[in-house]
Amino acid sequence: MDKQRLTSAIKIQLGDTRPSTRSAVHESKHSLQENFELLNAFDEVLLKPGGMIKHRISQTGILFLLPVVGACEIKYAETRTVDVGEIYFNHVEGNKTLQIRNPYGHAFIRFVIWELRGEANESMALNGFDLTLDIGNLIRIFKGSVNGQRIAVRAGMFEGRGEGSLSLPNASQFIFVLEGAFEVQNRLLHAHDALSIPACTHLEFEALSSHAIFVGSKPVLS
Repeated sequence: MDKQRLTSAIKIQLGDTRPSTRSAVHESKHSLQENFELLNAFDEVLLKPGGMIKHRISQTGILFLLPVVGACEIKYAETRTVDVGEIYFNHVEGNKTLQIRNPYGHAFIRFVIWELRGEANESMALNGFDLTLDIGNLIRIFKGSVNGQRIAVRAGMFEGRGEGSLSLPNASQFIFVLEGAFEVQNRLLHAHDALSIPACTHLEFEALSSHAIFVGSKPVLS
């Protein structure tokens, strides 16, 4: 892909323009308007105290859930509690449902949930991490494969004006800002904004606020 075509293929989804789905107990904002490589859903969900929702799985593949504020209970075959500082992943089947419950009686929770379609051998697991122990660096919080191709999820916390880069051969990247603001590939992103970059061999970014956090998923090698 030449530079002009690559630049036009890069897409930003601003947080305040995302379409949403609501019920009496939740609001789900959708950061992905069309499939990006193997990524076919990426949602940020706010769930009321004691609320429970059913998430319908769009296609067979791997489902990820990352708590942002508070813990949540997930039921798919068996029930697990996932807290901040953990990432949940599981091989799931299309058209089935996953139950997610807020265990708190007086507090909202917030989490992001996304799906990669394709054949995978990942079984249900939780990976723990602590971004405060390695401020200023992207850390890998998941690695695996879909359709025989390597995938990874990285996250990082950065102080203001903290810079970073990531070099990978022909890797597409999906970036979501959890907190603060960043400049990524010369594009300004605020909290809840998303950026999809196809065929990205070198990623550069700079934090524009203290304790800024973003998560990046490599959906597939191009």
